[in-house]
Amino acid sequence: MKLHFFALYILIATPAAASDEIRPPVGRLAIVADGNSPDPDDIGATAVMFGILKGADLRDRLVHLSHSCDLDPFTNPDNQTISAPDEQRRQSKLHELCAQGIKFFGPFPNLAETYNCRTAQTAAVDNLRDAINASSSGDPLWIIEAGEPDIIGYALRAATASKRKYVHIVSHHPANDNSGDFFTWQQILEFGVTEHQIGDQNTGLKTAPHPWDWAKNHNRPEIAWIWDQLQYAEQDGVVTFQTNKFDCSDAGIIYWWITGANNGGNRKATPGEIKTLLLQTGN
Repeated sequence: MKLHFFALYILIATPAAASDEIRPPVGRLAIVADGNSPDPDDIGATAVMFGILKGADLRDRLVHLSHSCDLDPFTNPDNQTISAPDEQRRQSKLHELCAQGIKFFGPFPNLAETYNCRTAQTAAVDNLRDAINASSSGDPLWIIEAGEPDIIGYALRAATASKRKYVHIVSHHPANDNSGDFFTWQQILEFGVTEHQIGDQNTGLKTAPHPWDWAKNHNRPEIAWIWDQLQYAEQDGVVTFQTNKFDCSDAGIIYWWITGANNGGNRKATPGEIKTLLLQTGN
């Protein structure tokens, strides 16, 4: 009986496995997400992004966040479609989500505001352009391509040409790269940016819901809120391939950046590794 008690004590007292080392590259961070496309995955992914940036104590690095970057969401090459009412609902959901995420995980001191690319396209492009123009060799801009590339393309085109070489664009899937309505991926690369392709993050971060059971009704409300966003996307109903899936795949790009980026960053994050970072309190 004493042996069993001791074993139970060890199990409870042993801390969770440490996350990958937090060692981001120099520079600032910009996130361009869709979520208004047929696939709702950016709802859960954006919530997770907020959480892991706080957990890593890197909130000051985020200088741009825009959502609903699918500028023509009713045309999709994969025959996935979204109705106008559902697309408007998604915009509203993402607007609400960004406000809630900042409330739960902020402050993000260098994030002036968030942008709905469908209703404030010019402002979103101008803000990203300004972030590009502020770049230098010692302070580059890392753009997380979590959706279609058009907003990035417009911002690069408007930016000072000599600043584009200090821009890194990180992608994990050709479904984003090749879905632009106004810019091809090749046109993006021809601006002279540095491209990083880290591999499909769906492999490790699009899972059955149960790896996230720990977050449901968590005693930290911001963690329970992340579970709610993942569930919202799973139950969204516009596409069938997210049914019974919790998908935060785009957050894998941020995890790669946090853990070293092109200097050994983790390209194969799992929900368990995301959990460890989410449960770090940050500052």
